[in-house]
Amino acid sequence: MSDAWPAEPDAETLRREAMGAFAHEIRTPLTSIRMVIELAKRGADGDAGLRLDRELAEMLLASVDDLQALADDLQEMSRLERGKLTLAPGPCDLGAAVAAAAELLGGAPRLEGGPVPGVEGPWDAARLVRAIAGLARSVNRVGDGSGVVRLAARLEPGAAVIELASGSRSGELRPIAADAGFSYFRARQLVVAMGGSVHCERRERFARAAVVLPLGETGGGGGGNAR
Repeated sequence: MSDAWPAEPDAETLRREAMGAFAHEIRTPLTSIRMVIELAKRGADGDAGLRLDRELAEMLLASVDDLQALADDLQEMSRLERGKLTLAPGPCDLGAAVAAAAELLGGAPRLEGGPVPGVEGPWDAARLVRAIAGLARSVNRVGDGSGVVRLAARLEPGAAVIELASGSRSGELRPIAADAGFSYFRARQLVVAMGGSVHCERRERFARAAVVLPLGETGGGGGGNAR
């Protein structure tokens, strides 16, 4: 089976699927908020005010936080698309970014593999960390869902490459769609804004994504290939 990557969807398709993913994911915290309010009403015993115990209050706050995070991500994507957001141009250490992404994931999913080449590039460190973590979540989501994402990193002429994979590669190609999650589309846009590219292959219970990052003038350090 060829290692060639499938053709990338056009920009309009990506935008449409991203909005579909956002619309789907915003329903979860909204549903939780509605449920908390209904439960609080029942527990108010006819009082004018609502009563929330600690568990319900925490659920409400978590749902509001999720809504805020989604709104922030959507705003960031909009600002990137309109050229209104300035990225921090590094230098960023690739190994440190991968380690920070694994910490951000908190083991859900868990990244396995390596080593990561010791190299720096002109990338926005904070946003690269979020992009790697977001792609790992998406790959696990549309892969086998095992909670383990295999990571491999290597150097190519003028670029560093991080590959994330979940599941066994078999079956027919399937498109990347809204069910990949909003994190996929956000991560892709962040990488593109850093001058890189994201390539994805999806099959039945299998997904892999490659982040290709330009090394630029700040690239350097040792490290070999890791597959």
